[in-house]
Amino acid sequence: MSIFVSVAAYRDPELVPTVLDCLTKADRPDELRIVVNWQHLGGEDVSALRADSRVTVLEFDARRSRGVCWARAQIQRSYVDSDWYLQVDSHTRFAPGWDTRLVAMAEQTGAAKPILSCYPPTYDPAVEFTGGGEPTLIFLSGWTHDGLPQFKHFRIPGWQEATAPVPARFVAAGFLFAPGSFVREVPYDERIYYQGEEINLATRAFTWGYDLFHPVEVLAWHYYIRENQFRHWMDHRTPGADHWFDLDRAGRRRVLTLLRYTMVGGFGTGPVRPLAAYREYAGIDFARRTATAETLAGQLPDRPKAPRTPAGTGPPSGGDLESGQLVGGDRVEDSLR
Repeated sequence: MSIFVSVAAYRDPELVPTVLDCLTKADRPDELRIVVNWQHLGGEDVSALRADSRVTVLEFDARRSRGVCWARAQIQRSYVDSDWYLQVDSHTRFAPGWDTRLVAMAEQTGAAKPILSCYPPTYDPAVEFTGGGEPTLIFLSGWTHDGLPQFKHFRIPGWQEATAPVPARFVAAGFLFAPGSFVREVPYDERIYYQGEEINLATRAFTWGYDLFHPVEVLAWHYYIRENQFRHWMDHRTPGADHWFDLDRAGRRRVLTLLRYTMVGGFGTGPVRPLAAYREYAGIDFARRTATAETLAGQLPDRPKAPRTPAGTGPPSGGDLESGQLVGGDRVEDSLR
């Protein structure tokens, strides 16, 4: 039951408490491999993590950071062959037995390739931690000016009576649990900055044959407010190739291209389900920026249709996102005019 845990941290004082809590609350901590992308400017102490053989710290000068997707991509390069993959932010707290409970929930789904994901309830490190909160679902809350979907969360109706994870339309990047194959099949695109990260993951994972679920138990808590904390976009404002705005604009274009066209290979969609199948399942028309009444109301979807190809067996074909090629031969640059 080995679990590879990805923790991206940008100048975050909650990093060490997060990793230590992850280890302390696990039923089988010796089966965890935690890899941290530590982006810092000095003056931060992570010696408690370096002393633990279960933790690998990848150290980067924060001035050279290119955003959260870049950070998670560096972490994934350290993945070898763990059974499961857990991705969390560096400001997280965990429930006792989170590891065995997540595995049990994944098996409860009956899916060949389940993903469990949610926006966890909140915690505040300045206040005594008492847990609490309710399991949540992710719903479409609107659109950015250029057409990327935005998300919020609220409690799952009737979660107290639920006996297994419920189907989900979307995923959260700050808490995502999947089979280890996810890292190989849906690797992080480091050229996405921040906006579009989650819909990129959901779309690509679904087309690779993964089924999406929300857990019906609270297994983690997330620090959302983070007042007076460092943010990448606050530090990277000097004109040049690493200005956050330029990184964000380029990343948005990549995500929008993925959502509106059939693109496979590299960091595109997968070979198991077509992109149209995810649009139908999620209830979203990305080109028109519309959604079904059920999606807008936050209703839970039905279980998705079985993949047209056995999970993980279909070869990539058509366009290649790496080369900027769309299925049908159109150039990405032309398609986005």
